[in-house]
Amino acid sequence: MNRTGKYTVVKPCNDHGAVTLREYPRNETLHVVEYDDPDVEAELSDLDSGSIVELELRSTGRRGNAWCAESARAVDGV
Repeated sequence: MNRTGKYTVVKPCNDHGAVTLREYPRNETLHVVEYDDPDVEAELSDLDSGSIVELELRSTGRRGNAWCAESARAVDGV
């Protein structure tokens, strides 16, 4: 399963590389736990709580709420 959209950072990247996001502007919460590329991981790890990011995600298949980020782009002035 893949999805693309805008997400608000709820909890920034932790020591395990996981980021908690909320679908923007809705309230579905999800967790990015894997990254396709180190640049994508770097983009997400630089964001603070409340930041909005546009992502392409793919389900990791491990848990229904865990995702792999395929691309990430911070969004300014939403």
